[in-house]
Amino acid sequence: MARALVAGIFDAESHWRDENLALLPAVRDKERERIVMAMDELMFPFCGSGDGLLTRFAMEDAHKAYLTSLGFSFEHLVWKEPEAVPNLFEAMASDPQRDEQYGAFDVLSPFSVVPYTHEVIAKYEYETELPAIDKVKRVNSKIYSTLLTCKLLGKSFGQPVYSAEKLLILGHSLLAEHGSVLIKDPFGVSGKGNMLLKSQPSLERVASYIRKQEGEGKATAFVIEPFMEVEYDFSCQFNIMRNGSFHLLGLQKMKNKQFAYLGSESMEEEECRVLERAGYFDVMIQAANALFKDGYFGPVCIDSMVLKDGTLVPIVEINARKSMGFINQRLDETLQTNGKKGFFTYGSVGFGERFDYEWWLDELKKHNILYPNRKGNGIFPLSSATLFAGVPGPGKSFSASGNLFKGRLYMTIIADHLQERERYLEQMRFSFESKGGKWYS
Repeated sequence: MARALVAGIFDAESHWRDENLALLPAVRDKERERIVMAMDELMFPFCGSGDGLLTRFAMEDAHKAYLTSLGFSFEHLVWKEPEAVPNLFEAMASDPQRDEQYGAFDVLSPFSVVPYTHEVIAKYEYETELPAIDKVKRVNSKIYSTLLTCKLLGKSFGQPVYSAEKLLILGHSLLAEHGSVLIKDPFGVSGKGNMLLKSQPSLERVASYIRKQEGEGKATAFVIEPFMEVEYDFSCQFNIMRNGSFHLLGLQKMKNKQFAYLGSESMEEEECRVLERAGYFDVMIQAANALFKDGYFGPVCIDSMVLKDGTLVPIVEINARKSMGFINQRLDETLQTNGKKGFFTYGSVGFGERFDYEWWLDELKKHNILYPNRKGNGIFPLSSATLFAGVPGPGKSFSASGNLFKGRLYMTIIADHLQERERYLEQMRFSFESKGGKWYS
């Protein structure tokens, strides 16, 4: 059986984005960027026995032992030098020292196709077929999904804009009609690259910011649309096979807050049947056919939503890659053997100094919080590197600014009902904060 090397980059959008495009105003958060780089450890559910998981940061030994105890078996490889490379595949393609180690695998299983993924496949002669990078970039743009929605459904809430002047004119119109306007970067993701404006002065300041960049030679490309009141968000995961056939994997209901992703859980069967009767899957198959016709095949996650007035919006944006929904789908496939499923989410945390992770797992277990507890439920921690990603090295206590180090703990919560889920989270928060840490969400 072919052995896969599972590796990837979670901020693929930043590698797809043309540097010559104008940007929306934003504040750079280096600590967040470091946490996102550490998220590659979340790909362990994609590994089978004998597969390898390559990450940019080390995982805690206790965390790997815990995953093994739950049946997740894989060889773990760490990219050590330099410690945190933005594009792992670029580093692999140019590194002369690890040929034998990575050449032992038969295929590469990336989270997304980014620049240099093809070069790595060629270098190690992996038996992996992927779409061309220019096709991948095109179908992941929000401008593509906006135009495709219009083509398939005859209308779209969004409109592409290609100048600051056009943004200002359409923005004024949307403000007058809806009281708000949402501007989307073509490669924005999870709250980053979306801007909600509710006043004409705000719109004019943003247009002026973009106009200044146009004067410096940048090109403008955004999607502009009214802000809509959402009843719930969900996503559809499927694969487009090499012959163009459509293979549905599942649906995930999502929890979002202010455009930021907070969590996922597999959708109930009755909710899926309602969508089927509304013709939702027909739209997904049409979208898959269009993507294939435009040169893409592989994993796809399409974000969708139902508005408060009951309107179904099948295509909000297209993510032609794996996603958090894919990860939760694979986790639930494993949990299903015990008749369980989980709620995939994360907690943003801060702490003054690195603590003993193994000791903390033992404490969670002792207090009946760690999955599986006596009921077969509990919290299943999914990451240790993202938790400690904000700590630059061992022995450090507090950052140079005196602030707490930032981290993020990904987890899936297995509970019989919402109250039990919230109780586990509250117990987790208390356990963390009792050690001097801060639980932000």
